[in-house]
Amino acid sequence: MRIEMLEENQRALKQYLVRVLPKYGREASSDSSLQTLLRLAIDAEKTLEGRMAEPKLKLPYEFQPEIKEKLIEAATLQETSATQLLIHLIEKKYQEIMG
Repeated sequence: MRIEMLEENQRALKQYLVRVLPKYGREASSDSSLQTLLRLAIDAEKTLEGRMAEPKLKLPYEFQPEIKEKLIEAATLQETSATQLLIHLIEKKYQEIMG
């Protein structure tokens, strides 16, 4: 099977798998190829009764209520959690600055 993805989406998927796979007993590092990580993810999915999920992350700071509401609204529109949206925004800004 062949799947075509933008380079940015491949990097995001790889980062996600590197974060999630250790939770399911699979050794993953950023040096691993995307293909290897996908194989590990498929193997992990086969052994689970449920589905893989990104580890929950509680942010160590508070937002002003109006900022928090906007973040939740934006996350809802994108069908993701506010935390994941915030992480994505931070990663994107980091890549923009460091890239």
